[in-house]
Amino acid sequence: MQDAVRGSPAPSPPVSAAQALDGDPPAGRSDARSPLVTLTSLEPVAVTAVWPTEPHHFTPWLLANGDLLSQVLGLDVELEAREYKVGKFSLDVIGREVATGTPVIIENQYGATDHSHLGQILTYAGGTKPTTIIWVAEQFREEHRAALEWLNTHTDPTIRFFGVRLAAVTLAGAPAGLVAPLLELVVKPNDWEKLAMAATAAGTAETTPTQELYRHFWSEFEVQAKARGWTNASAPATNWWSMPTGVTGATWEVSYAMYGCRSQLYFGHPDPDINSARWQVLRQGSAEIEKEFGDELVFDDLPNNKSCRIEARLLGPKIGERERWPEVLSWMLDTQQRLRAAVATVGGVPAVTAPPTTDDSDAAEV
Repeated sequence: MQDAVRGSPAPSPPVSAAQALDGDPPAGRSDARSPLVTLTSLEPVAVTAVWPTEPHHFTPWLLANGDLLSQVLGLDVELEAREYKVGKFSLDVIGREVATGTPVIIENQYGATDHSHLGQILTYAGGTKPTTIIWVAEQFREEHRAALEWLNTHTDPTIRFFGVRLAAVTLAGAPAGLVAPLLELVVKPNDWEKLAMAATAAGTAETTPTQELYRHFWSEFEVQAKARGWTNASAPATNWWSMPTGVTGATWEVSYAMYGCRSQLYFGHPDPDINSARWQVLRQGSAEIEKEFGDELVFDDLPNNKSCRIEARLLGPKIGERERWPEVLSWMLDTQQRLRAAVATVGGVPAVTAPPTTDDSDAAEV
């Protein structure tokens, strides 16, 4: 047999079947592999160690962190106030669903669920007419879980009951004080059942062809919007999609309109004076906003309406023109991205409640 060519590496010794199975490197070889991750475990932390009391610690924290609740629910919600008066009683948190503007109510409870809090939830619902009712507790008894599921099945199709379990966790061996909140959805409405009930109530067996077109179109938009962190909601069967701005009563929106398509910042607070005040703040910076946006925008104060808007328009497309969906989706995503960036250059979506003044005094905030 010929000698190995000078300079060529010596052949590696054969690997035995046993070595191949148990993963040990053969003799004469070093194992260059290194672990990519270090695994650890989660350890529970007492809720009261994080939020000592429910009304004075947890409820204010939840009010300020509605985005976490939105992720759990799969809905975009804006939480507006705590200790909201309902007759002689006080509801823990009230807010609104971004897409519909309808009330959202939340009742928080430490420990296990009980009949008293179930009664409170129904009392508050009667006084606020919400479409979304959320019960947050550390532990859900089976009878109360069943009660929420029964309510989801037998109440109006537009009303939804959620049960959310509250906990806190840390990593094994983590420094003291490193804690993460854990909100777990344990009861939710069956949307398909609700849709079927709504269709039956309306005397139809299914949604209309146009509604199905909107749902399919927004399903494509949903993937891109969620990837950008714009929404937690699911595709609607309507001509518009509203997304949160972080300011109560103001939403980012894309829609099909009579003339084609719209991409906008919409001010829809119940108080028209607040909408006007916020719109005026941005109207004063319109030149800078349009420069950053890279095109003209329509600053519409909607004089015959209570709301105001700043919008970009795409003339022509209709929902039935499926061949134009890629163009419309691209336009909506692009204009929303640029509009958000443009508004950010002048300080972001304003939260003022009074019109801007000629002096340097600050307007009051919500």
